[in-house]
Amino acid sequence: MEEGKNPTFNIYVMSYQRSDRIVTQSLFEYCTYVVRESEAELYKKAGVKNLLIIPADCPCWNFMDTLWWIIWNTPEDVIFISDDDITRFAYRMDDYTPIDHDNFADPVATATEEIERIGQILYDLNLGLAYDGPQKNLHFYDKEWNFKGMPGHCRWVNKKALKAKYDYKDDAACDIDMAMQEMLYNRITLQPKYFLSDGGEMETNAGGVTMTRNETIAIRMAMENKWGKYYEYNVRNNQARINIKR
Repeated sequence: MEEGKNPTFNIYVMSYQRSDRIVTQSLFEYCTYVVRESEAELYKKAGVKNLLIIPADCPCWNFMDTLWWIIWNTPEDVIFISDDDITRFAYRMDDYTPIDHDNFADPVATATEEIERIGQILYDLNLGLAYDGPQKNLHFYDKEWNFKGMPGHCRWVNKKALKAKYDYKDDAACDIDMAMQEMLYNRITLQPKYFLSDGGEMETNAGGVTMTRNETIAIRMAMENKWGKYYEYNVRNNQARINIKR
């Protein structure tokens, strides 16, 4: 994105206790890893080029704390925030096409430019939030864009238009709650259904399971209490549904 005429932009990768598995940095032309101060040297030794370090005295205890810390402590107008276990991106339309060297001359440039393009669209539409989806199967593709949906492994934030708020005391605070707040206050979010990240294979880190089943259920129950009929969660099959018409 050209500074001056377009919004400033950067790519951030949230990472915790995975300095031994740097799999996402190479997917972008540029990016900044966001890590805790206690782990910064390990990530430097692992070859991470750019670091944004969370100070040791900063109360970032979980995913949402870190996500909002990035939003509050970065200078760019629009940012892309990625999980640290994404191994590739893909296009999904008539078929599923991984963005790799088998299909593109320069997969890194292709993925980076697509991410920048979606960030520009979000800014031009004056919307606050975009995110990819968790469902990768081909039959889930029915349109290029969706205006609501479950978040996947990456998200775009347009700071000037973002209306969602974060309260660390809210038991329902999660990425789905953030998206539903945007649907309430900004009417829609953006979900590119044609562009996906392929990640989630590293569900554990050096500290163990990222989130236990009981913790997941507790957040989903809190979501039901907060959003009522607009959100439902089936404990048996671990499936959630957003009941908002757009």
